[in-house]
Amino acid sequence: MSSVRLRVPPVGAALGLVLAIGGCSVFQQPSPSPVSERPSVQKQKPPPIPTRALNVAADCSFKDPTGYRGVMKLKVASADVKAFEARVDVPNKGVCRFDLKDFRQTATLPNVALKANGSSCVVHMWEQGSRVTVAFNNCQKMCSGDAYTYLWPILANARNGSCG
Repeated sequence: MSSVRLRVPPVGAALGLVLAIGGCSVFQQPSPSPVSERPSVQKQKPPPIPTRALNVAADCSFKDPTGYRGVMKLKVASADVKAFEARVDVPNKGVCRFDLKDFRQTATLPNVALKANGSSCVVHMWEQGSRVTVAFNNCQKMCSGDAYTYLWPILANARNGSCG
């Protein structure tokens, strides 16, 4: 029985052969269209976002797969906060609690702001499409443990009052 032995050319030779064969093919690039045929593109600035008074009513709860959960009651009419209560439980970190009685309203437009009495905590609320964002800043005193470092904004649906 005889064995067949194949001789494999060195890598450099094989690469040279591929490049030589590839160099024989002709690529034709499309010629650019004349300037007169190109559509004119004018950069337009988007219109400004209209400033309007915030109106939302939400009574909702939320929970994610990690166990982060919370509840919120919120009522804002013509940018005036009528009700605000929130509780956020951060697994293994603590709980954050917010109640309107512990705040005073400091802004109405373009977003609503509530400043905590006796601390630097500020709660901001603004509308983005059908969503209302309730965000927290410097709210360590409203939270137990290390929960404030894991406190995310709460999103409420302005149309149906759900959270999520």
